[in-house]
Amino acid sequence: MIIYCMVLFAGIAAEALVYGEAEGGDDENMFHSICVLLQLPLSVAQHAHRAAVRALESGGSLSIVIRRIEQAMSSGR
Repeated sequence: MIIYCMVLFAGIAAEALVYGEAEGGDDENMFHSICVLLQLPLSVAQHAHRAAVRALESGGSLSIVIRRIEQAMSSGR
């Protein structure tokens, strides 16, 4: 799960690096679908998404983005 999400967020990050901004539409939708399939509470999925977006916006490396997603999901908030 985490590796797949890492690939999705890497796509968003690459788009931002190449084009100066990223919409992330399909990748964000796929992330949401994964969370639904895994039956994660929506609040956990939203928290993980927000954590990843913040890490990307602050220029965090991919490992930091992954760590933030894992922390958000394990906290269950």
